[in-house]
Amino acid sequence: MLGTSVSLPPYPTGPEQGGSHGRPPVPPMPTQGPMPTQPAYQQRFGGPQPQPTFSPPPKPVRTRGMTWWQYLMVGVAALLAIALPASIVIYYTANARLIADRQSVADYTPSDNISSLVERADLNDVGTFIFYTSHPELNTANEFNTACGIRPEQFLLGCYTGETIHLYDVTEERLDGLREVTAAHEMLHAAFDRLDKKSQDHLGELLEKAYEEHGDDPELADRMDAYAASQPGTRITELHSIVGTEFADLDPELEAYYKRYFNDRSIVVGLHASYMKVFTDLEQQTTDLSNQILALADEIESDTNTFNADQNQLNADIDAFIAKNQAYGYSGDPAGFDADKAALIARDSELDARRTAINDKTTRLGDLQQQLRDLDADAQALNRSIDSTIVPGEGI
Repeated sequence: MLGTSVSLPPYPTGPEQGGSHGRPPVPPMPTQGPMPTQPAYQQRFGGPQPQPTFSPPPKPVRTRGMTWWQYLMVGVAALLAIALPASIVIYYTANARLIADRQSVADYTPSDNISSLVERADLNDVGTFIFYTSHPELNTANEFNTACGIRPEQFLLGCYTGETIHLYDVTEERLDGLREVTAAHEMLHAAFDRLDKKSQDHLGELLEKAYEEHGDDPELADRMDAYAASQPGTRITELHSIVGTEFADLDPELEAYYKRYFNDRSIVVGLHASYMKVFTDLEQQTTDLSNQILALADEIESDTNTFNADQNQLNADIDAFIAKNQAYGYSGDPAGFDADKAALIARDSELDARRTAINDKTTRLGDLQQQLRDLDADAQALNRSIDSTIVPGEGI
């Protein structure tokens, strides 16, 4: 477990500390006591009270000086009068982010779609609280591009601005779970932002180790290179979000850390694996089909070359047969003539069958090529569905 190595402000950990839905109440701001009001006669007449009628003064009361403990009590009371306001200032200064977060959550009402993302990603109370502090939104392409400052060369599904979370509203049914994973990814950015420097540094070491254990993943390496180019200095926070939502097997210390935000982290990892399988399956189909096309094309080329050579040889043998017959080479040998003629006819029939087989293979090649074009169109449609920079109706 991370223990004290990674610290987090005391966000609520259960509904009992944050209302029936885990939403923490906003702490009451300190208030001053009621201001003394003017005497009624001053409020009414606006001047000093009339001098009362004279009455004999009471007999003087015998007094004596304060004892030492009375002086002590007065001193303590004076110190408390000074210390209590100071302690309030210190508390609010030390917990300013938490207080602001609680107020932010209190001011936010999630839509049904946002609440559904939280439920399906299985965020716990802390994860939900941090997510809601950023007032997450599901945006159209134009809204998302504007809010996140997306440039044409960028390809993003969500962004955390430091104050708000924006999610591109992907509606492709085959990519079910993508929005939930993106929401969890961005929530973890907000969570990392709330850790102290020491905790971030320690997590960085654990995250780099987890990354090295997945070093054989070229796609992940390409993603991290892209982040380094487009968002320098964000490597650790990106790893913090990627590892937490995409890696199934983690170091026990990291796994314990992520329990701060998820009831069951394997659920969001499973959602990621599910929609990624759509892409990997399509890629595998494309690879398999491409290999079939290449192999069949090579086979057709080889068969055609052999066919052409055999056809040329048959033509030459037919010419020789005709020339021999015209030179009376078969005179007196009708059996030899019939045998040579039959052999040539058989060879021609065999070549005709091979020609038909080659044509059939060529037709099959055309079918496979059309399937590949269909797969490519399918892949482009999927890519368009998750690319906010593509104008609907235009190609990639």
